[in-house]
Amino acid sequence: MPNKDEVLENRVEDFDVCEEEVETDECLQSRIELLEREKAQITQQLLRLKADFENFRRRSRNEKENLVQEANRNLLENLLPVLDNFERALDAQSEEKCLEDPFFQGVKMVSQGLLNVLGEYGLQVINAVGQPFDPDLHDAISLEGEGGDNLVVTQQLQTGYMLYEKVLRHTKVLVGMCEEEEECQK
Repeated sequence: MPNKDEVLENRVEDFDVCEEEVETDECLQSRIELLEREKAQITQQLLRLKADFENFRRRSRNEKENLVQEANRNLLENLLPVLDNFERALDAQSEEKCLEDPFFQGVKMVSQGLLNVLGEYGLQVINAVGQPFDPDLHDAISLEGEGGDNLVVTQQLQTGYMLYEKVLRHTKVLVGMCEEEEECQK
């Protein structure tokens, strides 16, 4: 593709030739053709630049979103032990005592508030108990009973979380056969 200087030099030469001659229809026609070619080149350049700029904007936006998601992921990974400690503190007391004791009511409120805020940033708890075992979501620690094709999560040992539809931490679970299937096999 010729640069601007070459195009201008060609254009000036074409005009000089035309000025020397008497302006005829042929000279005017050649000028029109030259200007139309230049217009087409400039239009193509403009379209390419516009497409390049749109691609740049899209890539920049995607990179920014990825950086924000990665920063959130790193922060939330560091907060998981804090969530685990809240969960252990609440599990250590019986449900009746938690309802009576204002301290544990406060701990429960803080824990729930933290989960709600983190949920606004994409964090989701993976509910596991009673669900079919899914190795993409669950990390089986132990198998209760005999193995089979249709394993179900019987107990949750550590809560798992998802962030932006991706697993942040797998739920550590105990798996076994569904009670209905055990009865069918007897």
